Amino acid sequence: DSVYARTDVNPAFRFSNNLVFDLPGISAGAFTNGVAIGDLLIENGGLNELKLKEGMEDVNDINYVTGNMAVNFIGVGLNMGKWQLSTGYNWYYQGSINYTKDIFLLAANGNAPYIGETLDVGPELLLQSYHEVYIGASYQMSNITLGARIKLLSGINDISTDNASIKLTTEEEIYQLRVESDYVLNTTGILDYNGIKDVDIDADKLLDELFSNFLGDNIGLAFDFGLDWKVNDKFNISASILDLGKISWNKEVINYKSKGDNTFEGVDILDYIDDDQEVVLEDSLYNLLDFEESNEGYSTSVGARIQLSTRYQMSPKLTLGTNYYRASNTINSRYLLSVNCQYKTLPWFSIGTGYGISSNSPILIPLNTMFHIGFVDFYMSTENILSGFSITTTNVSSVKVGLQLGF
Repeated sequence: DSVYARTDVNPAFRFSNNLVFDLPGISAGAFTNGVAIGDLLIENGGLNELKLKEGMEDVNDINYVTGNMAVNFIGVGLNMGKWQLSTGYNWYYQGSINYTKDIFLLAANGNAPYIGETLDVGPELLLQSYHEVYIGASYQMSNITLGARIKLLSGINDISTDNASIKLTTEEEIYQLRVESDYVLNTTGILDYNGIKDVDIDADKLLDELFSNFLGDNIGLAFDFGLDWKVNDKFNISASILDLGKISWNKEVINYKSKGDNTFEGVDILDYIDDDQEVVLEDSLYNLLDFEESNEGYSTSVGARIQLSTRYQMSPKLTLGTNYYRASNTINSRYLLSVNCQYKTLPWFSIGTGYGISSNSPILIPLNTMFHIGFVDFYMSTENILSGFSITTTNVSSVKVGLQLGF
C-alpha cells in the first residue's frame, strides 16, 4: 500500500508515507487480438519469412495491434492526514492499427478469388505522443476515500484516422476495379505523402520532437476520478475512471482526405495474370485512391480507462483480490479480468500473482514484486509472465518498473 504508483490507476488510493518522491520509471505493453506475429514467421535458410496464408485461420473480422509506453519522470506525494496531495510529470506514447480480415485476404491471395465481391480494406491508424503535468488530491472520510486529478496535456505528434472506409470491388462483367472511399488521415507534420505508394514517416523529426513541444501549441486537458470504499476492516471495493479528456492539434496540421466512388475503366483483369495464374493488382490501380490535402485543426481523445477492484485482507501477510480493467483509444479497446493474491514473504519483500483473461488472451499469469529497504521501494510487474516480455509468441506482453523514496 505504500507504493505511490498505485495512484496511477486510482487517485483515491493512499500511500502510507508522509512524503513520497516517485523517481523515473517506465511501463510498456504490446497487445494484439489477432494472430501472433511469431505464427506468421517461417524460418528459411536462417532467415524469417512472412507467410500470410499460414495464419489465416486465426484472423478475426476486425484485428488490432496496439503498443504503448509511459515514462514517469517525477512524482511527489504529500500526506496531510485525511488529505493527500500529489503532482508530477509523465510522458506518453501510444500506437495502434486496426485491420480487417479483408486486408489480410487481399495481401495473402490477391483479388482473384473475390471477383464480384466487395472488400473493406481501409486500415484505422493511431500514432500519438504527449506530455502530461498533473495535480491531484484525495480526501479520506470515515470509510470512503475520494480522489481526483487534473492533467494538463501537451501534444507532441499525432497520426490518426477519422473516417477509415475504403471498399474495393472487382466487377464481374468487364473486370473494372471500383473504389468507394471515405477516408480521413490527420497528421501533425511527420508524415510525408507523395502518393499512395510513396508514404514515409519522418523518423528523424519524430525522434527530434519526441520530448519537445512542452506546453506548446497542441494543448489539452484530462481528468481522473476515483473512489475507495472500506466496507470493513478486511474488505475494500474501489473504482476509478481515468483520462477523460482530449488534445486539440493545430501545429503543422495536414489532413489527407479521400471521398468518392472511382472506377478504373477499360481494364481486363485477365491482362494482369502472373506466372502462378493469380490475378494481381498493378501499380496503376493505386490511382483509384485520390487524396486531397487541407490544414484544418482537429482533436483526439487520449483514451479513457476504467478500473474496478476488490481487496480482502486474509492475514497480515496475505491479500486476495479481483480486478476489472478496460482501456481504450480512438480506434479500439481491450479489457482484463483477473483474480490475484499478494503475499508478504519478508518484511522487505512481497510477491503477487494470479490468473486473468482478456480480450487478447484466455490465459494470463500476472506477476509483481516489491522490495522495501529503508526508505527505498523498488517494484516491477507484468500482466503476463508467460510472454517472456515478447509479443512475437503471445498476444499480451507488458512490463512496469519503478523506484520511489518514502519518508
